[in-house]
Amino acid sequence: MDKLVRNAIASIEIGVEDFQSADERRSLSAVRNVYAGVLLLCKAVLWRNSLDTEGSLIFVKMEPKKLPNGKIEWQVDKRKTVDVADIKSRYKLLGLTLEWAKLDELARHRNTIEHFYLNTPHAVVKEALANAMPLINTIMRDQLQTVPEHEFKTECWTVLLSNADIQAEIEKECEQTFENLEWPSEDVPFPLKHLRCTSSSCGSGLIRQQDPGNTKPSEIEFACRACGEDDLDTGEVLESALNEEASALHYIAMTDGGEPPVVMCPECGLHTYLTDCGECVVCEMSVSGRCAICGEVISVHDYNPEFPGLCRYHAYQVQKDD
Repeated sequence: MDKLVRNAIASIEIGVEDFQSADERRSLSAVRNVYAGVLLLCKAVLWRNSLDTEGSLIFVKMEPKKLPNGKIEWQVDKRKTVDVADIKSRYKLLGLTLEWAKLDELARHRNTIEHFYLNTPHAVVKEALANAMPLINTIMRDQLQTVPEHEFKTECWTVLLSNADIQAEIEKECEQTFENLEWPSEDVPFPLKHLRCTSSSCGSGLIRQQDPGNTKPSEIEFACRACGEDDLDTGEVLESALNEEASALHYIAMTDGGEPPVVMCPECGLHTYLTDCGECVVCEMSVSGRCAICGEVISVHDYNPEFPGLCRYHAYQVQKDD
């Protein structure tokens, strides 16, 4: 286990050195090394919690082996160690918790930079390191019972702390620009934590509203604090964020039945129509009223833009007669 921890610390320290380099090409190396270091720390936790001295929990599987005396013994197959999905599963089995969203964000930043690292803003790399900081703290202090500031080089730990503090302040400033927003839905909260820059080479979550005084979702003008893009498409940003925000509710609707919380708007074609309040947060289109023929309430699923005053059945009848 000690070797895993030492390798993890070395990987993170190298990542911080890459981060401090003036050579932007080392951005990928910075995030990749820090991400690898965090995973090694997770594996050290699994090793520590293994029932044997071989760290069996960090390996994917065990295999039966026949001993000279004829007995069968289960032995660790050391050819492959656990991946992220396995780590999450074994943490759950052990009753351990971690901010998995932070780890997923770190992985997402690594993937983004691997594809666009020559154009990736330095601020995105800083954001990735900020996501790593709470993971390092939790794993080392709570799960490995070590003091990270004693284990890391002073310069490295200072950079990690300073960067995390700055990122937290910027994140807070971004969040404050949405304080006056009047969000219409009670079932689906405003997807603040899922807002992302839609620029292909960025993907940062440091998104602000250009006019903090604006109250209407349809009039939000997004801007990215990381890359500086201030012409983000409102519909694109909200559609992606709502998809993540409502994913759990969508799953419940599919398995237990019921109305999906977010559906495609028949007017703008984006999945930004909130069913509980009957409104699209991008184009403000709202389906309401009753069918002029049968009196049934018209839902978004019934709505036909050619016959807005009719339910689906009677709109079909009119079309058929025509």
